[in-house]
Parts: sequence; structure tokens; C-alpha cells
Amino acid sequence: MLPALIGSSIGIVVASAEVLMLAGTAGMGYGLGRKYGRRACQVLDRFEGRVLDGMKAKSMKAE
Repeated sequence: MLPALIGSSIGIVVASAEVLMLAGTAGMGYGLGRKYGRRACQVLDRFEGRVLDGMKAKSMKAE
């Protein structure tokens, strides 16, 4: 009885540690995804602005 109780207690601790590690990894992935996704969006917005400004400048010269 006692070995089964100790074994199941160790199993619960190991399973809990695994769940905590997976949750931590998922949270870290979410945070990094938001951070680098925001940076990528800002870079693309600046690029789009430069392209549009260039197109507007060329259309002004043509007139």
C-alpha cells in the first residue's frame, strides 16, 4: 500500500511539473510571437509608407 501511495505521489508531481513546463513554454511563445509580430508589422508599415511616398512623388513629377 505504501509503495503504491509513494509511486502515485511521485507520478502526480512529475505530471504537474510537465504541465507547468508546457504552460510556461506556451506563454513564452505567445509573448515572443506578439513582440516579433508587432516589430514585423511596424517594418512592413514603414516600407509601405516609403513605397507610397515614392509613388506620389513620381506622380507629382509627371504632372
